[in-house]
Amino acid sequence: MPLDTIYLTRHGHRLNWTIDYKTGTYHSQFPTPTGNPADPTLTSHGVRQSHELAAHFTSDEISPKPFRIYSSPFYRCLQTIQPSVEALRKQQQQQVQEDSSQSLNNDPSTIDKHADLTVRIEPGLGEWFGPTTFFHHPSPAPLSTLQSHFPSILPSPSQSQSPSSAPQNQILRPSTSGETIPQLHDRLATTLSTLITTLDTEITQSEATLPPEQRTRKAVLICSHAAPLIAMGRVLTGNMPEDEGEEDFKVYTAGVSTFVRRGGLRGGDGEGERKGRDVEGVLAPGTEVLMNKDGGSVKVPDWREGRGVGGGWDCVRNGDCGFLSNGAERGWRFCGDESFDTGPMADPSATPTSSLDSSVETAGSKL
Repeated sequence: MPLDTIYLTRHGHRLNWTIDYKTGTYHSQFPTPTGNPADPTLTSHGVRQSHELAAHFTSDEISPKPFRIYSSPFYRCLQTIQPSVEALRKQQQQQVQEDSSQSLNNDPSTIDKHADLTVRIEPGLGEWFGPTTFFHHPSPAPLSTLQSHFPSILPSPSQSQSPSSAPQNQILRPSTSGETIPQLHDRLATTLSTLITTLDTEITQSEATLPPEQRTRKAVLICSHAAPLIAMGRVLTGNMPEDEGEEDFKVYTAGVSTFVRRGGLRGGDGEGERKGRDVEGVLAPGTEVLMNKDGGSVKVPDWREGRGVGGGWDCVRNGDCGFLSNGAERGWRFCGDESFDTGPMADPSATPTSSLDSSVETAGSKL
């Protein structure tokens, strides 16, 4: 059975940072574990949200359980899903100890026997920064640094050096010069299209020797940020609104949106992916393709006008926060491109359009 369910969650409530628009210098509100001022930790409330998220994913409300888990490389995303990963692993171990046959049946409340709950870091799912021409936005910490902070959910250094390991199969690294809103959407379409194809292949290989009655539904959990998550909802469904600021997909902190593949367990035809456009000239200049650099197989899919990626997906649960004690918090929407071109040569009256300049929550702040 191909991948048929995608869970999207946003990181929990985090600490803030500011930026000097004349110099392009980022400043963190508090010291950050990775040394990147734009890579803060969760607040105590965000930590509480992360544990409530874990309780939700191990409950009967989530079915099927995640088969694979992906995350943005930023600290706050890994910190958010760490309790969920650890709780799911504990549930997986208990399941095997109690009755190993449970992992072979079609009971969606159990965790699939082929589930690998080691988190896969994917830079292509990372944060959105608006375009700039006079400085570079900070990059997330390297895998080696993240492994030291999250050893229980990331592959060990020896595992990450394996040719078949997930780090070797990362898809994209966003440009440090930022992206326009259309470029962000195409970046997420490219990443998700390749990610879905990769998982479909892994599922086919893992179930090749199993009889049909032992093949189970498969789901993936992805943790990211507000802007990329809105873009993911649009590229999965293929529905791009005329107004980029339309509040179509809800991205509350630690909320969960669920997408189910069109055509059920057959999956999509992938025609748009096979006829995709070359990355160069479509994605932001400076975007680096990490997977199959020589083969050139990473393409920008034709996802608009309802096509979606991977055959298209339907959103069956949008920004669910019913399991969070404080409910829906910190919603966000696009308010135009975040232009950072107000540097030293800018007119003194120039006003930055980025929402990252304030520690006060606003409709456009990615808190």
